[in-house]
Amino acid sequence: MIFVSTDTNIIIKCLQLQTLKINNMNTEQKIKLNMQLTVRNCVTLNEAVAKTIPKFMENYSILQNTTNEIQELGKLQGTDKTGVASDKNKLKKTLIAMAAKNSRKVAALAKFINSDKLLNEVRYNEAQLERFAETTLIEKAMTIYSSAEENIGKLAEHGITPETQKVFIDTITALNNVLKTPRSTIGERKKATERLSVLFETADKTLEMMDFAVGIVKDEQVDFVTAYKTARKLVDTNIGNVSLKAKATDAITGTPVSGVLFTFKHENINMELASGNGKMTKKTASKGSFQIKNMQSGTYKVLVQKPGYKDKEVSVSISDGERSDLNVVLEK
Repeated sequence: MIFVSTDTNIIIKCLQLQTLKINNMNTEQKIKLNMQLTVRNCVTLNEAVAKTIPKFMENYSILQNTTNEIQELGKLQGTDKTGVASDKNKLKKTLIAMAAKNSRKVAALAKFINSDKLLNEVRYNEAQLERFAETTLIEKAMTIYSSAEENIGKLAEHGITPETQKVFIDTITALNNVLKTPRSTIGERKKATERLSVLFETADKTLEMMDFAVGIVKDEQVDFVTAYKTARKLVDTNIGNVSLKAKATDAITGTPVSGVLFTFKHENINMELASGNGKMTKKTASKGSFQIKNMQSGTYKVLVQKPGYKDKEVSVSISDGERSDLNVVLEK
């Protein structure tokens, strides 16, 4: 027995729908979970009646436990990934700059003492280091660090000291630790995704048992049965979710500016947006504004352009379940 609706107006006040901020559950799962939570509200508010229905509360207890576990796994599965990527990129840039700097200093020593072996081991410029994968970069940085350690007494006048070496090795270690994090996180998410499928299957079967149990009192408990059936409707709460409202105005007149091009790029450079190239564009309408629905959470860099006005670069943060406002003032 399945009830399906796209009309959110029929959800009665006592069964207020609970919309979750879970990133990576698929849309169908989110809709089902919100329905399960609405059923829970319905039963809680009508517990006296629910307890009189044969086999109903027995199955409801299973549904409660299943729903609780789904919520916990949903939070794990939706753990934000952009923070880890941001940390990695910052550390990588720092390490490249530090390794290149120390490379020049140790390479100079190698040349002065006529050691081709040492020179070949440590001589890398920033462009070369930037081309290396993170794991290779760490290996090269460790080679430079170790070579400096072996010659630490001769490198003080070059600016390499035990103190600078500590900063160098700490940076190497920090990047190495960040590289390990996504692997464990991906494994956890995969397990969570697999477990969620099992849990939703259990919830579906349990709700079917509850549907049949409710049928027993269809004539005797009309109000409860109506409320329960309403709660069992699958309502797509993602329809119409506005993630961002953007507006452009003239700096002098304060009037809205139409035809302004906004180019969005997620700070996670691996993110593919609507255009498929990691960028998304929108133009302001006649009232100088536009809205975007269901944007991926995170921080976006935004380039704002309009002929006759100066280009402007801004950033905006998007959070699941919340609307962000971006107001841009353009100068000529």
